[in-house]
Amino acid sequence: MTTEVAHGFRWMESPAGRILRNDRLEALATHLFTTRELQFRGESIAADFDRVAAVFGCAGSDVLRVRQVHGRAVHIVSPGSPSGETPQADAMVSTDPRRPITVRVADCVPILLADRHRRVVAAIHAGWRGTVAGVATATVEAIASLGVPGDDLVAAIGPSMGPCCYQVDAPVRDAFLERKPESLAFFKEDGPAHWMLDLWAANVAQLVAAGVPREAIEISGICTARNLEVCFSHRAEGASTGRLLAAIRLPSSVTTGNRERAGAK
Repeated sequence: MTTEVAHGFRWMESPAGRILRNDRLEALATHLFTTRELQFRGESIAADFDRVAAVFGCAGSDVLRVRQVHGRAVHIVSPGSPSGETPQADAMVSTDPRRPITVRVADCVPILLADRHRRVVAAIHAGWRGTVAGVATATVEAIASLGVPGDDLVAAIGPSMGPCCYQVDAPVRDAFLERKPESLAFFKEDGPAHWMLDLWAANVAQLVAAGVPREAIEISGICTARNLEVCFSHRAEGASTGRLLAAIRLPSSVTTGNRERAGAK
């Protein structure tokens, strides 16, 4: 049975198994959101990264990753930067057309970004803590520091816990409201001292506030907790469940001049 996705997204088969892609983003950069055919945990993790690498036509060691800490740190990758490091960060920005960048999620929001002029791509891991910290904002700001404005970006939000299922308590709600009172719009009452949180809308709002056009942001509409046939969900299945991967790579057809304007070294 095929899980329904929003317009502009489509399922396809690949060396990494069944994957999800966004049509608008695909016109700018090769990318993917994996399903539970790969788990990115335990003994299979190296083989799983090798299968993702096969989609991009590179070695598994070229698929870059970060150690995610639920913050707003952004790691910038340029041609020639080291491959072996795994820095603490929750977002990656790349001007390197050789190596894909990735984030892993199991309810948190994966966001992939690409520049319309093919100068830079980005991958973001935004859980509720990262969203409160403004990781999406920080990523667009990091891209702007490379000379690429927010209004040149296209974004795709992959499978993650939807507003249908993401129940939170007062400490989570208070963390949002203390940072930005207007965050009240992302919460819907769901019983005494509990609310449903719309992390999709919260991250869309950050991207738009940072300069990304709203019409350039597309949401897959797949809730991880409601679609366990294709997704992993930390909340529904526990901490030992697998992880979904979001990956993207800058196309190699970018001109040298464009890369230099985007801050490539």
